[in-house]
Amino acid sequence: MIVAVDFGLKRIGMARSDDSETWAFPHKTLEGNDLETKLIIELKKIGPRVVVLGLPRNMDGTEGEMAVAVRALGQRLEDVGFTVDFWDERLTSRLVSRQDPRSLKKAIKDKGKVDLMSAVLILQEYINARRRTNEPQ
Repeated sequence: MIVAVDFGLKRIGMARSDDSETWAFPHKTLEGNDLETKLIIELKKIGPRVVVLGLPRNMDGTEGEMAVAVRALGQRLEDVGFTVDFWDERLTSRLVSRQDPRSLKKAIKDKGKVDLMSAVLILQEYINARRRTNEPQ
């Protein structure tokens, strides 16, 4: 199973694949203090083969402060034994909001849902890309 993470300072959206690693599904949104510890605890519970971290890049492809934070999180996850991969997450939140015209209004009220669905989109794109290139996941 593969897990994708949409990391934020206030919330973390998580998605997981099915056992065949073909489809992505919402898992949960983590909120509150000490998100990194909560994430590690949750990952240990579900035991993914790979953790895919959404990597926020600027539109020109450069990496800003959040990308540095995500890469540092990836290193910490590797340090506790997880296999980590990164996936470009540019525009995922916008794409999620465009899926349903009512989503933008809902997102204002429930930003956790956008983070959750962004993680699903990150994971499904990751799965699809690996299948297209026939790379082992």
